[in-house]
Amino acid sequence: MAHSFLLESGYWNVDGHWLKSNSALVPLQGNIQISWKRENWFKLTTSLTCDDQTATQIIYECRGNLNYEEKYYTYVSQHSLFGNIEGEGRLGFQSIIQYYWFMGTAKNSRGLDSYYCIDQNTYHFTSSILEGHSLKSTIEATLKR
Repeated sequence: MAHSFLLESGYWNVDGHWLKSNSALVPLQGNIQISWKRENWFKLTTSLTCDDQTATQIIYECRGNLNYEEKYYTYVSQHSLFGNIEGEGRLGFQSIIQYYWFMGTAKNSRGLDSYYCIDQNTYHFTSSILEGHSLKSTIEATLKR
């Protein structure tokens, strides 16, 4: 299956929930914009609004390099809640998986994201943040182009 998310420039709507540890599900909405510069370089910008007491904003800007032959990419990003992040991803047949770690933190924090392709215009997104051996938060959402 050919992926449309990440591999094609475009605009995706996000609708889902954020589950923080010891908390109820928090609805979230937003968008992801993907653009390509040169052949192998992409930029991904995410803007989410969480419907909690403070209307938390999550802004995430990522720049990466994709190796088409290896179906592998590396990236760096700036996250409004977590600061600087480095990561890598792999393009599977029906999913895109990425692993990342938080820079400059004393805690052993890292994350794992999965984008599962439903069809060319719809993906299911799951994101999990871990601190040491504990799962701290999870986001589940649908992405629609």
